[in-house]
Amino acid sequence: MSHRAQRAQRVPWAPAGVAFAAFACSGSARDAVAPSNDVIVDGGPPARAAEGYEYVARRPLAVVALAEARGLSAPDVRAVVDHLADGLDACATEQGAKAGGAPPQGAARVVAEVGRDGGVSGVSLRIDPGSAAPALALLCLVAPIKLLSFPLAPDDAGGNRGLAIEALWGPTSPAP
Repeated sequence: MSHRAQRAQRVPWAPAGVAFAAFACSGSARDAVAPSNDVIVDGGPPARAAEGYEYVARRPLAVVALAEARGLSAPDVRAVVDHLADGLDACATEQGAKAGGAPPQGAARVVAEVGRDGGVSGVSLRIDPGSAAPALALLCLVAPIKLLSFPLAPDDAGGNRGLAIEALWGPTSPAP
C-alpha cells in the first residue's frame, strides 16, 4: 500500500476539511454587521475667531479677546468683552491725553472667577512688561472687571464659573 493510501485511511475527514476551508474562504463574503441608517450629527467645536479666541472686540486703541469662559452664557460674556473693550479704549485715550503724548502701549491677561452670587470673586493678572502697563492694566482692566456682575448660578450648576481675557492697548494694527 502506498504512503498516500495509508494516510487517507488514517484521516478520513481530511478531504472534507479541505472542502470546508475552500467554501469558507470563497469570494462571496458579506459584512457581518447589517447596514444601518443611523445619522450622527456633530455640532463641531465652538466657533472661534481667526486668532483662536472665542470672541474678539476691536476698538481704535484697544483689543480685548475672550480666551475662555466657563459656566457663563455666550451672550453675557460677549457683552462683557464689548464693555471692557469700550472702557479700555476710552481709558487708554484718557491716559494718553494726560501724559500729553501718544497713548501708552501694553498687554495683559486677566482671569476672573465668578461666584455663585454673580459677583467677581477673584482676579489673576499677568502684565506684559512696559513702563505704563501695570498702572493702566490695574486702572483700565482689573477695576472694571471687579465691578462686573453676572446672573446668579443655578442651583444645579456644578464647577467653577469664570472667564479669561487677553487685552492689548495703544495703537493697534488692523485685523488680518
